[in-house]
Amino acid sequence: MRTYALKKYLNPHENINITYLDHDRMCETHTHEFVELIFIAEGWCEQCIDGERYDAEAGDLIFVNYGQTHSFLAKSKEFRYYNLLYVPAFFSEELINSENIYEIFEISLFQEFSEMKADRSQIVHFRGNEYLEIKKMIEEMRREFVRKELGYRSVLNGYSRVLYSRILRELKSAQVYAGSQSCIGRITAECLAYIDSRCFEKLTLKEIAEHTFYNPAYLSRIFKEQCGISLSEYIKEKRMEEAARLLVQSELNNDEIMYKVGYTDKKQFYKNFRDIYHETPAEFRKRYPTAK
Repeated sequence: MRTYALKKYLNPHENINITYLDHDRMCETHTHEFVELIFIAEGWCEQCIDGERYDAEAGDLIFVNYGQTHSFLAKSKEFRYYNLLYVPAFFSEELINSENIYEIFEISLFQEFSEMKADRSQIVHFRGNEYLEIKKMIEEMRREFVRKELGYRSVLNGYSRVLYSRILRELKSAQVYAGSQSCIGRITAECLAYIDSRCFEKLTLKEIAEHTFYNPAYLSRIFKEQCGISLSEYIKEKRMEEAARLLVQSELNNDEIMYKVGYTDKKQFYKNFRDIYHETPAEFRKRYPTAK
């Protein structure tokens, strides 16, 4: 059985590694010398930890302890996830000798959870607006890790503590999605995965509803209840985030970016960009150097 060695995957000066993977379909049984967190961004899969099988979909976060056996198999055509690797030294020198992820969670980082009776579940479910919040936070963590700007380790430490707190909150509440609540969460996850893969194309509520087999009006209402914003606002934000990324990381002109993120109406594109960033694309680009 293969063991993923600490020295190969984590820089000892960082003690953290964050990657985004969009091509892995499976991983055979292995162990590793660090804590691994897997956040499913799109699609669904089967995760196996020490022989325990977990069906995971968009919004689920799985954590794997030191030395545990682990494997996974993608079950959908589109499957993307974030991989966060840690050793306790990332948080504090006092944790270097810790070999249990629950100790890191419950005792060393968050004293308010010290009385929690862990059920040893190794998956938490973020749905609706929580999914959007966690995904956005992990995306920002990935950007910080890649750019390595001044103070990035402190930023990552802070984000990681928030993330671990959210994991503990879910574990402690042991929220069970049953009946209609389970259905609602699943609807939203399906919609978000479908939208994220096609949000730069012409996309309508009717098309999304047909894809997920729900009435458009019902789907629109449930989406807003779960995510806190309407479907159209969500799509607009995704498109504008991509436009902002292209303005900073590419040399495409404004019209090329407009078409690339799904707009043909220049007036609407500029209005939406200003709604989100409170300035024009040209003003936004001037504030950031283009990454070549």
